[in-house]
Amino acid sequence: MERLKLVQKTDFEPGPLVHNEGNPHVLEDFKAVVGSLTEDALKVMNRISAKEMIKPEPNAELVEEYYLLFHYLDYLKRFVSGRV
Repeated sequence: MERLKLVQKTDFEPGPLVHNEGNPHVLEDFKAVVGSLTEDALKVMNRISAKEMIKPEPNAELVEEYYLLFHYLDYLKRFVSGRV
């Protein structure tokens, strides 16, 4: 079994700003990341839903959970885009 290697703690140095104006827009950057992840999650959910819905008898509980999760993600998407 390999042993853990101890390293010295180093200070955090922030990386370059995303925006060129020199003023960090951390909230806008965070909202953009959340929006992108939400879009990707909705795409995955739709693929899963399509596989479940083509079954002769889809699982009713799974379909209900899908629509509930879809509602949450859709609200999050609208919230970060400023449409709520």
